[in-house]
Formats: sequence, structure tokens, C-alpha cells
Amino acid sequence: MKINASQIIKVIEFWQNTLRGDKLYPRSIVEAIDLKTREIVDIIGPRRSGKSSVLKLLIKHLNLKDNSLYINFEDPYFIEHDHPSIIEEIISVYKEYFNPGLCYLFFDEIQVISQWERTIRKLRDSSQFKIFVTGSSSKLLSSEIASLLTGRHLSYQLLPLSFGEYLQFKGVGILNKKDIILKEKLLLKLFSEYLSKGGFPEVVLTDNLELPGQYFRDIIQKDIVMRYEVREKGILEKMAIYLISNATKTTSIESLKKTFNISYKLASTYLDYLKEVFLLFEIPQFSYSLKKQQKGFKKIYAVDCGLANAVSFRFSEDKGRMLEICVFLHLLQMGQELYYYKTGNNLEIDFLVKDFNERKIPIQVTWEFESKKTKGRELSSLISTMDELKLREGIILTYDDEDSISIDNKFINIKPVYKWLLEREGRND
Repeated sequence: MKINASQIIKVIEFWQNTLRGDKLYPRSIVEAIDLKTREIVDIIGPRRSGKSSVLKLLIKHLNLKDNSLYINFEDPYFIEHDHPSIIEEIISVYKEYFNPGLCYLFFDEIQVISQWERTIRKLRDSSQFKIFVTGSSSKLLSSEIASLLTGRHLSYQLLPLSFGEYLQFKGVGILNKKDIILKEKLLLKLFSEYLSKGGFPEVVLTDNLELPGQYFRDIIQKDIVMRYEVREKGILEKMAIYLISNATKTTSIESLKKTFNISYKLASTYLDYLKEVFLLFEIPQFSYSLKKQQKGFKKIYAVDCGLANAVSFRFSEDKGRMLEICVFLHLLQMGQELYYYKTGNNLEIDFLVKDFNERKIPIQVTWEFESKKTKGRELSSLISTMDELKLREGIILTYDDEDSISIDNKFINIKPVYKWLLEREGRND
């Protein structure tokens, strides 16, 4: 295909202009990214979670002017120009018409370009450029691509806003522990909004509650149906809604097969698609036997409470499940090893977290802890788990209850989720 320099110039000019026009809000991932590495930096996450803004924040953070190229490959131009050579053609045009000293490349939604990884590896190996890419598919890190880029890339995952980021978007600063105490009522009010609306940046900024439903439809259509030429779109969408509606519960491929009257292979494939585009996540049941762990039912979580509320009218009625999703997403973002746990007498705790020191931390999430019934149920599950795993410390997270309990040489910390989140995000040092 013959290169059309004039069209490419217009595409480059359009996306370079967006660097000057957009208002940007802080994202904590920017501080985590290694900007000195020679390797490719890839940022993956769901559609509309703010990956484009993160690239622009990086450009601003690096104080780059005319020696960086930013392109979003979801530009309509790339519908027909998605061949891998287009990447080198864009670079060639930029160097000829904009700045020959180009040395930073920022490529948004790179998965749009077929076989992009070979070109990106070639560019990296030339040692001429520092390269940042984003994608809305975990396939960006598939075994095939990871093999091709072995030792040549660093990966980061971006989810919708954390509660700390939500506060920043709302103009509320939390500097220390005193701030959390003095602003307790405001923080609880904003946390309640956060649980309901979720953390997609545009939803937070505009209060447009129609957007999460649109994001869901776009992810299904653009990231799955079109990419994989799915014929049974109706079944795929129903399965997605069913799983989101049942988030925080266990599921299996066999149960999905029966529920939707489809083959085991198709149920497995569709679930993989939904996980691949970050609509859903799953965690296994903890067991010292890897075989049992792999065979056990998985617990499913949605990517965002606002999206879950948008596609499932009944979901918001169960506030405890919204709270559990919020805790899960934070633990996921922290990169910790996550499981749920079932005791020998069939009691369950929501999370068993392995921290970076291999220490196991049991966490139970409940909306309230004051009633006798709730207290008995949650304590029984947690203490049984601690007995079986020989653990001395556990956590119960609630909406706004706070306490601590010592039982049989075991210590249980009871804390509101919003305080726990802010502490773990390092905003009260």
C-alpha cells in the first residue's frame, strides 16, 4: 500500500494537538512506572480507564516538547491502514515533516495494528527510541507476544480510579491521618458515591451515569465481537451480564454451559474473552494442593461497581457485594496474590492475601459488623480460617464500623473500607 504522507501528517497533527488541549488529573501509576528503563513500557487495562491520559501525563512528567510522537491507533484512519508497516511510515513522516530528532514514541491502543509486536521489537532493538504502548486487551501480554518481547518490556496494569484518585478528581486533598478524621463525614459521603458511580474517569468528571452502560456495550462489540468475529453476540452479552450480576460469587465453566445451553468449549472461550478485555476477573480457592486449587470453583469480580450497577439493576441492592468488589480491585491493583478460602466445615472468607513477604492475611468484607447475627457469622469464618492456617492476625472491613478484637491470642482489626484504602494508598503518611 502506497504511503500517503499528507493523510499521515493530518493524523499526527491531530493527536499532537490533543497533548496541549486536554486537562489532566494525577494518576498514581505514573509514579510507579520506571521511566529510566531502556525496555518497552506497556500499560494495559479496560477501555476508558484512562490509559490515554496516563501517556499524556508521562509526556508532561518527562517534560517532552518536540521530540515525542503520540498516536492513538483507534483513529478512523487506521481502520484501513492497520498493517504493521504503518508504524514505521508514521515515524518516517514525523521525522521528515515535524522533527528529525524524534526519540520518544507513545502508541495508544497498539493492538489495533496487526502484528504490531514485531515492528515494536525492531524499533526497540534499534536503540533509537524510548517506547510506551497501551492496550485494552490482556492479549498484549499473551505468551506469544511475551515470548517475542522477552526481556524487552515492563508491564503495568491500569484500572478505573482508586478511591484516593477519585478524591483528587473531586478536588479533595488528604495529606495525613488528621485529615481523615477531620473530613470523616465528607469522605464517607464521597465513598458512598464512589461505590455507586464507580471509578471510570469520564463518569467521575461528568456524573453521566449513562456512560458505564455504553462502555459495557463498546467493550462487548469492539473488543470482543469485532476482534474475534463472534457469531453468538446475544449469548456472549447475556453471559457477561449474568456474571457481572453474580460478581463476588463462585462459578464454573460447567455451570455456565448448563445455564446458557452451550458447549463447554464455547462457555470457556467466552469467559476467557470477558477476562481478556478486563470486564471480569477471577480468583481461585486457596489450597496447598495445586491440583485442587486449579479444579476448584473460581470467584468472579467485575471491573467497576458503576459498570456493575449499570448492567444489572439488582446489583446495587446488595451493598456488601459492592464493598467487596471495591476491596478486590484495590488488592488487584496492588499486585498481591489473591485467593478466597473455604474451611473444613465449609465456612468461607472473602480474601486470603499473600503479601510480598509470603505472609498470609485473611480478609472478610461485610457492610456492617454491629448486629449480633453478622458479628457471629463473620467472626466464625475468620477465626476458623485463622485456626486452620495457624494465623494470628485477620481483618474485617466494613462500611463505617471500626473496632479491634482479641480472641484466643488472635488479633482482628475492624476498619471502614475507605480508611483502609486511603492508608494503603499512602495518603496519610
